[in-house]
Amino acid sequence: MDEKFIEVKQLYKTFHTKKQNIEVLRGIDLSVGKGDIYGIVGFSGAGKSTLVRCINRLEEPDSGSVRIGDKEITSLGKAELNRQRRKIGMIFQQFNLFAHLSVRENITLAPVKLG
Repeated sequence: MDEKFIEVKQLYKTFHTKKQNIEVLRGIDLSVGKGDIYGIVGFSGAGKSTLVRCINRLEEPDSGSVRIGDKEITSLGKAELNRQRRKIGMIFQQFNLFAHLSVRENITLAPVKLG
């Protein structure tokens, strides 16, 4: 589909420790069309979980923007963000599938529509 549903622009995230700064996300641009399903794959430590956590703001990005549907996620206040999170489904690396369901059925358990 051509209609962008998730749009990430110039997303940056750095973790700061006592010894070093670790730049995990550097200028990420990503578009996902409405109705499309994508997986984020990569080596351990590549930033996959950080990217997903920044998209739903479980992790605060340093800069950049995230739009889901008509909502600019990176600019929402706490109450509105919590309302929007109820409509965002995600599957983490360490997830549990239901053995009695197909792959499609497991994936579609998560809500993906903003209303």
